[in-house]
Amino acid sequence: MRRISIYLLFLLGLISLMTAARTAVADWVAVTPLPPVEETDGRAGACYSYYYDPSPDRPFIQMALDAGSRWDRFDFIWPNFETSNNTWNTDILDSYDAVVSSLAAKNMNIVGILLWTPDWAATKRGEGLGVSSVDPHSSGWHTPGFHRSLTPMAASASSSPPQGLYLAWSDSNNHWGDFVYDIVTRYKDDVKYWEMWNEPEWPYFWTGSSGDYARLLKVGYRATKSACPDCTVLFGGLHYWANTDYYRWVLSALNDDPAASQNNYFFDVMSVHLYSRSSSIYDEVNNIRNGMEAYNVGDHPIWLTETGVPVWGDPQAHKSKYDYAATQDEAAAYVIQSYANSWASDVERYFFFRTNDADMGEYFGLIRNDHSLRPAYVAYQVATTYLISPTFTTRALAAPHRRVTLWGAPYGKVSVLWNESPATGVYTLPATIETATLVDRLGVTATITATEEAYTFTLPSATANLVSNPNDYIIGGDPLILIESETPNEPPTSTVYSLPTITYSPTLTITWEGRDNESGVWLYDVQERDGSGGVWSDWQRSTTVTSSKFTGQHEHTYYFRSRGTDHIGNRASWPELSQVSTTFDLSSTLHFSAGAFFADVNSDGEWNKPITETGEITLQVSLRFLDSSGYDVISPTVGSFAEFTTTIYAGQTYRLRAASFDCVTDYVRIMPLTWPLGGEVYTMTHPTLGLPPMSFSYLPLVLRDG
Repeated sequence: MRRISIYLLFLLGLISLMTAARTAVADWVAVTPLPPVEETDGRAGACYSYYYDPSPDRPFIQMALDAGSRWDRFDFIWPNFETSNNTWNTDILDSYDAVVSSLAAKNMNIVGILLWTPDWAATKRGEGLGVSSVDPHSSGWHTPGFHRSLTPMAASASSSPPQGLYLAWSDSNNHWGDFVYDIVTRYKDDVKYWEMWNEPEWPYFWTGSSGDYARLLKVGYRATKSACPDCTVLFGGLHYWANTDYYRWVLSALNDDPAASQNNYFFDVMSVHLYSRSSSIYDEVNNIRNGMEAYNVGDHPIWLTETGVPVWGDPQAHKSKYDYAATQDEAAAYVIQSYANSWASDVERYFFFRTNDADMGEYFGLIRNDHSLRPAYVAYQVATTYLISPTFTTRALAAPHRRVTLWGAPYGKVSVLWNESPATGVYTLPATIETATLVDRLGVTATITATEEAYTFTLPSATANLVSNPNDYIIGGDPLILIESETPNEPPTSTVYSLPTITYSPTLTITWEGRDNESGVWLYDVQERDGSGGVWSDWQRSTTVTSSKFTGQHEHTYYFRSRGTDHIGNRASWPELSQVSTTFDLSSTLHFSAGAFFADVNSDGEWNKPITETGEITLQVSLRFLDSSGYDVISPTVGSFAEFTTTIYAGQTYRLRAASFDCVTDYVRIMPLTWPLGGEVYTMTHPTLGLPPMSFSYLPLVLRDG
């Protein structure tokens, strides 16, 4: 293959284009979206797409859909619904019904966050968010009608654990269980995902203990599953940095519950919030996964239900730079880097916070409240278009450069590259295909050709550093996406070579091969199944070899199938049927005879005579024939000669043990025996068989005072 390098002219042009696209901090530049994202994998979502808008058709929902979002996540706030015990606000219910219907009409999946305690159900007056008086028909209404103040309102009990939480979930005085059951029942046709509270480790949201939250989660899980068995329950989205050990305390409490293992430990999905530093997505998600493994709560998928970075320098946002905020262009880079890192860390769902700015004190929106777009919106479109449905994902670090590769995606091998250094850097990527497509965060594409089997890039420098520590860069420079694709983009074929119907050796060589249309076969997987009704199990995984030894058992029939992965990452599906099979026949017949046993005094294997001088007399022996587990294959015999016929199996090691019987000197002969093939008749004839004397070694006995 020829080596690959971007033409210098193209590289300079691309960098100029990207530089020109960057706006001055306070400039207002219109952002042109890419065409609506029609083909995506449904992994990406955004929070609060429903936000109030004067138009009756809720245009933010369609704008989120056009960006590639297929999920919305928002609050179902208890104090707004149930103003007193069993007294429901019908206006609020009607308003939520309308929002849910609007989202369902667009085929948006919904995650409903169930949270906040009404004053009448609270156990204590805790600091939290204050409930405002809301007219759902007013122009200012947006679901939920909840006042979000940056300063906690001391009069609010919203973050308090509810009354009756430790009663049975179905007890009418367990108000949390009652609320969850009623809301899930009402919306279960359109809302299949329910999150139990939000950021419980942060006292702003939850003033109970970790044990109280574990109980809240358990009650919510039981109530949800009773109302909607096919609904999914999410752990309350972790603030995480407020207390990195909090979720472990909750898991410990759940692990101690005797009913937990039968109820998936009372949650189906771990929900995580990570912001501002793009590398945190990879590092902390893996830390959280390790934490779940440490508490033995089973395998739960992880969803990144909030991520984003607030912007500064936007005319409708903060003008001055502050810690953990970014310019509009840096925020766009964050979208692609965080999305790639979420793939690398095996995050199942990705939710950007948020679709719009709404009434937040900080400005995160892909879209401003006036419907104008930020550059992050286009970056989100790029991510949901190209970073989809990989066969597998890898992450490579070559400080300060980062590469996340999505293998076998619909577009082919998709590599996301960025630089975390404040200096531009040169990055060389070995080429798989001679030509490729380069995409920047604006969605601008170009076809590039390679030189000397590698692509070489100049990666833009990082600019998003902290005010408090200018040497700390939280987001890398503008990312590049390289797409290497076959024509057509198809997986390879592979097959296992034919095998004999009957295999007589305990071990045989299995060989396979594959063919690919362009990039060539890279890896093979081979599975085997024991018996026609057996379960397929991995035998060879992601191997580059094309043959290996397989050991089978007597009278077992083994089936084999293979699949290949090419250098783009395209991986074939497993064939529905086996490709080859073979049955092992390892049994043979052994005829054994020994005409006489004698005392082989000098251990030379010869019967030396006369026996009156040599002492190599005829012996009466106890004869045993043992299998590899030490069990008798034939009944033990006693005599001066022996003869028997029995069945033996290839691959096993047998022992013929002959020991002198009723003799002053002990004579013993132990013969390990193996046979290479089944289906044979083996004959072992010994006119005489000598038993050498057994030697003993004696160690002195040392007595010690006790």
